[in-house]
Amino acid sequence: MKKPGKRVAIILFIGVILLAVGPVLFAGGQDESSSAETVVFDGEIRRGGTISVAVASPVMQLDPHKVKSEVAYNATFHIFNALTRITSDFGAEPELADSWNHSADAKTWTFYINQNAYFTNGRQVKAEDVKFSLERVLDKDVSPRGYNSIGPISSIEVKDDFTVVINLTKTYLDLPVDLGGVYPRIVAKENVDQIDTNPIGSGPFKIKSWDPTGVTVLERNNNYFIKGEDGESLPYIDEYRIVPIKENMSQLAALKSGNIDLVYRVSYDLLSQALLDKKIVIQGTPTLGYQPIVLNLDPEIYDGQDAEERRIFRNEKIRQAFSYIVDRKAALQIALSGYGIVGNDHTIPPFHMYGNPDEKQKTQDIELAKKLLAEAGVAPGTHFKMYTSPGRPGMMELAVAFKQMAKGAGIEIDIEVVDISRYWADIEFKEPLMTSNWGGRQTVSACIMPYYHSEGGKNESHYGDPALDKVLEAAEGEADFDKRKALYWEAMEMVSEASVTIIPYFKNHYMALSQGIRGVDVHPLTYLFVDKGWLIK
Repeated sequence: MKKPGKRVAIILFIGVILLAVGPVLFAGGQDESSSAETVVFDGEIRRGGTISVAVASPVMQLDPHKVKSEVAYNATFHIFNALTRITSDFGAEPELADSWNHSADAKTWTFYINQNAYFTNGRQVKAEDVKFSLERVLDKDVSPRGYNSIGPISSIEVKDDFTVVINLTKTYLDLPVDLGGVYPRIVAKENVDQIDTNPIGSGPFKIKSWDPTGVTVLERNNNYFIKGEDGESLPYIDEYRIVPIKENMSQLAALKSGNIDLVYRVSYDLLSQALLDKKIVIQGTPTLGYQPIVLNLDPEIYDGQDAEERRIFRNEKIRQAFSYIVDRKAALQIALSGYGIVGNDHTIPPFHMYGNPDEKQKTQDIELAKKLLAEAGVAPGTHFKMYTSPGRPGMMELAVAFKQMAKGAGIEIDIEVVDISRYWADIEFKEPLMTSNWGGRQTVSACIMPYYHSEGGKNESHYGDPALDKVLEAAEGEADFDKRKALYWEAMEMVSEASVTIIPYFKNHYMALSQGIRGVDVHPLTYLFVDKGWLIK
């Protein structure tokens, strides 16, 4: 167990492969190229105080089964517990569940609930709450983004007050990891009608105030069941504030001035500046996160719009042409200042345990793109509208880069910039062409299935291929690792060839913290946990 008074560089494990990703911790004032030495801080835990985090937009939802934005996760992860917590090596550790086991075929799982866990209304958390919550997530109408992200569950049974049995449709070994993800948070049934304004959870914090256009404040849950290193209940701090600051430069200025303590996502173009400030610590890690150019096959058709024109990306040749327009190395440099690795139009990076080292990397081929566009009947000078937002570093830069690259293929990209506060509600899933932003997902199935299966809850392109569905379903239930990997390689090739999401790169993730924070570490899934955070001042 890591001692609480130290902050150390993170070593990232992905399955059985060890990937040393250092340097991942940079002390302010150091040059990145010379910062491989681990920065270590010593000190005794101190309780009390407030940690304030700067994010790009307000927390707009508190129902953990319906959230759309990663900003909301920063709140819901602390108000509600999941059965497990996903660790930085993509494993699962106990949270609401003390322990678990599975049948020989890994189709039946039993989870044992911590009997010291209580909701903030004073009621003990029981297995029935787990059943209710997970079944709510499995309801597509309630949780359209979460219903197929928590494993192939067929039924949930309450064995006794503190034991829940989860039956699966197939052999599946990643269930404990999936149950630590974004959506399977355990809620109080009696609170559902008020969950988005006055949520009741069992987590380390409870809601103090919520402004969907401003600051969200969480206060310490004094009866939290998980103990800290000092033997007392977590969290160490009294209050956690989530502060929306739209501009990246303003976020960094607020950190330097002491008005906030942590910048959740540092803009890539500001990293070099932040590294020069001795009052700031930069933490970073490679991630499974990426920023796709989304080609939507089934966008919304509004009054007066031409349906055939809106559905233009149903033409595979146009999609493939767009994929060959992109210079991936240049896009990575322009959008992220090089802080990432090149992608190949599917969601598994080469360093992943399921990455295929022998796959053919797509490269820019403008002449082939022009040929495909001509074959598809797209005339030179044709205009395409692309939606983007400055609310996530890299999204707008990617759109601008693509606009310039597309000119070489004879087409015009008209960029429409939308504020991030309404981007996910008004643009995502609805418009034909957009840049998007996804954090990494905990398992290989969660990285692919929700985005490309015909019934996937995160299928932004509305892409459906029965052959791909069959491969993905077979891979998810395959217990033999080599056979499973071969199936996922087949699926990755099919997704890349479909070109429904052009994924030029995978992102590194960086946080900026004041020197006074301890116990808060960057996570490769871009999750943020402050329940073990504390302040030296």
